[in-house]
Amino acid sequence: MMRMKKPVILVTCVLLLSTLTVLASENTYGPAVCCFQFIEKKLSKNRVLTYRYTNKQCPKKAVIFTMKNGKEFCANPAEQWVKDIISGKLTKMNA
Repeated sequence: MMRMKKPVILVTCVLLLSTLTVLASENTYGPAVCCFQFIEKKLSKNRVLTYRYTNKQCPKKAVIFTMKNGKEFCANPAEQWVKDIISGKLTKMNA
């Protein structure tokens, strides 16, 4: 009877660890970049190269501006100056 319990316990432990490993790996595939604070000063629209929105899984909705020098800044998409830069970039793309 004792010999039967050891394999059952071993199989149970392996299944439990496998389940935990799968659950842990699912949580690692979140968004690559999220913004937790926004730049306070206005950026020069002439220096902005590109922009993108953060993933919907991020806690804060944000716009990430990439500057011509390669630096990136997080901005609040509700700010008017952010909207102006985005609309200017969209206008250039559609022209």
